[in-house]
Amino acid sequence: MCLQSDLVDADVDPAVIEATRSALHQQLEDAELIRQPDEAHLQTAKERSEQLNFAISSLRRQLDAQTRDVVAPRFDAIADTSPRVASLKASIDAITQLRESWARVHTINADIRSLKSERRRINKDIKEKSEQLKARQSLLGDLSAEFGRLLTSWNLPWVDTAVIDRDTFLPAVNGQPFESLQASGGGITTSVNLAYSLTLLKFGLDHADVLVPSLLVIDSPRKAFGNNDSDRQRPPPVTSDSFGKVEFDYDNPMVPGVSHPGPDHVSRLEETADE
Repeated sequence: MCLQSDLVDADVDPAVIEATRSALHQQLEDAELIRQPDEAHLQTAKERSEQLNFAISSLRRQLDAQTRDVVAPRFDAIADTSPRVASLKASIDAITQLRESWARVHTINADIRSLKSERRRINKDIKEKSEQLKARQSLLGDLSAEFGRLLTSWNLPWVDTAVIDRDTFLPAVNGQPFESLQASGGGITTSVNLAYSLTLLKFGLDHADVLVPSLLVIDSPRKAFGNNDSDRQRPPPVTSDSFGKVEFDYDNPMVPGVSHPGPDHVSRLEETADE
């Protein structure tokens, strides 16, 4: 609520009121003059807008028609091609996997060729080794026969059969292995060892390809025979009368058949002891 007092007619100047009214009326006329061109311009803009909208609609219809006739088939072709592209990609993947499989196949073939070559080499080695084994078996048979003939020629009463075992290459008498014969001791052990050593010596001298020592030293075999009935059945080659006698002195210090290394390579025992 306004608490100011109301104006009374006596306080209002009519001239001022009329001047204000005239100014307001003039402003209203000026605004009307300005509004009329603006309305005309607005109407013109609306008409231009409607024309442009019509043109745009016409152009859109034309574009749609052209798109339908030109672009749409392309989209149809693209849509039709997409499954083909997917199929080709699948084929490429399959070919890639197949290429890897073929690479593995080539590797396997190379391994097979290598294995076949290795197999041929091994078969050749087996054939050569088999022939060598066959020859050695023949040599072993000859060695066994020679051992049997030598031991039985001594007319030992306890000898029925004497062979060389094909697995151990050691003597076997009456079916007993060499270890059992060694355990028996006495004349049996000495006779078997001596016959075996003499057989190897003779066989090595007769067969140059059999590598056995060509020197045999027999040291007092008579001592191992004992005095029982079997021990007394000593073979003639075991007696000392069956072997040559080798004497050594300073003038003849070497075993016959063994070359001397030369004076510069030997020294007397006493000289070695003095050092």
